[in-house]
Amino acid sequence: MLREIARGVVGGAVGTGAMALAADLRRRRYAHHRGIDTSEIDVILDYDDSEHVVIAASTLLRHVIGWAPRTAEGRHALFWVVHWGYGSVVGTAHVGLQHLLGREPAPGFAFFAGSQVMALGLFPVLGDTPPPWRWERRLLVTSFVQHGIYAGAVAAANTATARLITRR
Repeated sequence: MLREIARGVVGGAVGTGAMALAADLRRRRYAHHRGIDTSEIDVILDYDDSEHVVIAASTLLRHVIGWAPRTAEGRHALFWVVHWGYGSVVGTAHVGLQHLLGREPAPGFAFFAGSQVMALGLFPVLGDTPPPWRWERRLLVTSFVQHGIYAGAVAAANTATARLITRR
């Protein structure tokens, strides 16, 4: 059981890394096409890579433990803890889906659907975004692409680690 949880967390971390890399490339491309530095970007390119992550986490923390970060440094740290922690732990759901649904692609597709539904639900409920049907088209497309990258990387990592474990 612990090995399967660890496998899922590692897969989730790989997926989170792939998603973070894709977001970084998107920021660089956006800035390059506008002739600006990435620090000068003044629009949200992806809710998963924005202050809305911190808003959602702070909302939850306030309700659960009565605390939320008050400084820019605290909010920045919370973003990275949530980004890597949540993304890594959610990868364990894919391992469960592999046991339930068998070989890919079914677990990967189910995992993608669940990840996307969570994003479309959690950001409006906790993260102070509009409901998904009011998101700008580019934000909705980016969300689907980013979660596709995440789910694909999680599925690939979890499948690879399962093969490594069974070869022992």
